[in-house]
Amino acid sequence: MFRLIPMLSIIIPLFAVITLITGENCESPKFQVKTYSTKDARLTAESVTQLEITIKCKSGKQPNNLYADIVGQVVPCAQSTSSPGKYYIGVAASTHKQLANGRTSVKLYDEDSYSALRKARTDDAIKAVKPFGEVELNHSDASYGPWLPSEFFAAIVFGLIWWGAYCERSKILF
Repeated sequence: MFRLIPMLSIIIPLFAVITLITGENCESPKFQVKTYSTKDARLTAESVTQLEITIKCKSGKQPNNLYADIVGQVVPCAQSTSSPGKYYIGVAASTHKQLANGRTSVKLYDEDSYSALRKARTDDAIKAVKPFGEVELNHSDASYGPWLPSEFFAAIVFGLIWWGAYCERSKILF
């Protein structure tokens, strides 16, 4: 019996370590995406878009770190501290023409797939890495507003009202 206790003191921590190492992964993730982007080109010089990605896993386990591949550039995603499963990706361009207009595919990588992506050396090996998921970035083109600003129309209307009042006053006085 006394020989069993030292053996159990080795086996139980070993099982605990194995359980922690092999932990469960996110199975069959579902993605919800909200996109926020620059709408008015007259107010800003840069074009910016932000993705808010909400991930729900069947197992309930969320990935610790998430990485996004946006047009060949891999960037880390910011994770929300207040709500688990929410990640943010920010994309900026120095001009409005540099950020692609329309839909762009964004590949998401968890720790395991990102590790495999970093180890891949050739284009074929990079294409063979299976991403954790894929979402779409929908960036509508920034608007430069109307051709004529509303202040111009207000000045024209004011001028017409003043001219009409002046003409009527001239008829009354003469």
